[in-house]
Amino acid sequence: MAKVIGLTLACLAALPTDRCVILTTMDHLAVLREKIERLRSEIADIQELNEQYRFRSQKGAEADIAHSSRQERLQQIQEELVQLSQLARKTLSIEQMREKHRSRLHFVKNAS
Repeated sequence: MAKVIGLTLACLAALPTDRCVILTTMDHLAVLREKIERLRSEIADIQELNEQYRFRSQKGAEADIAHSSRQERLQQIQEELVQLSQLARKTLSIEQMREKHRSRLHFVKNAS
């Protein structure tokens, strides 16, 4: 699970370190993009291995177990992507609120 606290502290459980990290507001989206890129790469690797598995004429118990593990990992990736999508919506919402606040400040300064 990932939570955004304030505008600068995010605890991103989806990161490999499973630790809280300090991020600037601009970094939230960059971190999400990087994570999605890594997941896409992992999905491509899994697809390649699954294709090799499908076309292999002899499949042993070890290959079957590896295939099952890859299927489980794909399920985990799907769940991570759902969490990242929710976090991205929250992050964008925060960015939109900040921009709205900035435009109000700008309007007030111009009106003075």
